Amino acid sequence: MQLKMKRGKLIGKETKDILRSKAGFILLVLLSLLIGYSFYMAVDLYSKASLAALRDPLYATGFEPVPGVFVPTFGGFFVLFSLLAPFVLIKLITDEKKYGTFYLIAQYPFSIYRVFLSKVIAGIFFLLVSLSLLLPSFIYWRFLGGHIPDCESVLLLMGYFLYGLFVLSVSLFSASLFEESAQAAIFSLFVIILSWFIDFGKDMHLLAFLEPLSAWSITRNLKFFEEGIFSLKVVLYFLGLSLLFTYLASVFFDAGIRRKSGRTVVSLVVFLLFMFLIAHINYNFDLTESHRNSFSPAKTAFLKKLPEIRIKIYLDPTDSRAKDFENDFLKRLRLIKRDVKIEYAGSKELEKNYGFFVYSLGHRSMKTYSNSEEEIFMVLQDLSGLKLKEDKKEMSFRGYPLVAKGKWKLGVLFVYVVLLPITLMLVYILLNRTRRGGEYV
Repeated sequence: MQLKMKRGKLIGKETKDILRSKAGFILLVLLSLLIGYSFYMAVDLYSKASLAALRDPLYATGFEPVPGVFVPTFGGFFVLFSLLAPFVLIKLITDEKKYGTFYLIAQYPFSIYRVFLSKVIAGIFFLLVSLSLLLPSFIYWRFLGGHIPDCESVLLLMGYFLYGLFVLSVSLFSASLFEESAQAAIFSLFVIILSWFIDFGKDMHLLAFLEPLSAWSITRNLKFFEEGIFSLKVVLYFLGLSLLFTYLASVFFDAGIRRKSGRTVVSLVVFLLFMFLIAHINYNFDLTESHRNSFSPAKTAFLKKLPEIRIKIYLDPTDSRAKDFENDFLKRLRLIKRDVKIEYAGSKELEKNYGFFVYSLGHRSMKTYSNSEEEIFMVLQDLSGLKLKEDKKEMSFRGYPLVAKGKWKLGVLFVYVVLLPITLMLVYILLNRTRRGGEYV
């Protein structure tokens, strides 16, 4: 019983240390301000665009709160947390090295892994506190009369929690690997921002070798949650990557472990095997109320009957038509058929056939200029010899346009610029006043 109490005190100490640190306090205040600004701008744009939608039911179907309001709001959290959170989280370990308290920890009546676990729990608690700053935006949106899609909103929060775990694990690994905070922070930022570089290279088609890597980009996989798609493969990928960095952090954290390179190699091999296994998982589910990521039930059943589809695109990858095709039809097609193969024509072929889409099933091929969904399914029917059945029930979605009224802007400013920062400041002052020359278990 006494040992459990000491463990609880250790976790409490680590949690208080990160919350009463100046870096942690500043990050939380900056998060509050940036989230508030992002939410303010998102609601303002959504509200202005909704004026026309209220008079046009067809136009109103394009208004959804998650992509229209909450994804931009979470975008502010994403940028700031990615760039500044490592500076806060690495202090969980680097401060022990800097002030020599690591040797005092080694005298605790439980293993070094218990100590490391307490730091992980403290980091997760800080992540939850950071994410909680997003919750007032949901409450305020509901107060304005806005609709909140339950499943899609929970999925978005889950996605950013998993992303936060990734940032936490990378930060702890960096702090365990390097002696200096500056070195650890630079390495953390490099690992986190690496996905941004891969995505940019893939979108611009700058480097061919980035194409296969882009499928495992952190930011690209985070978009599944933003788009309302539950993907079991993506969830397992985030968890596996976070566990890998957390395990490596525990290995390098314990100074008594020998042959760390051997454990590192073994963990990497296990992770690659895990990646190979989850790569074959194709369990995706569209959780959006509008089913914007899905074809109709009849079209979905038709596509599942088809053999491997090959598509050759005679467009420059940066062409707006190519991007629209990628972000609309191809995105939905890949959720149903993993074996679809996409090829962009080389520069020598573009001059003669620019603008064509060539679809192939087996030995048969057809080409078309159109990238409309109706035209594509007509081509696939001609190639396969199968008939697309009509949907018995049409998919309908009325949309949720909202024109914010009253002095809602002052309310957002009060919550995120005044109320939350003052609350954070009071908690910070209270925690530092109760500190009496350090806490030891």
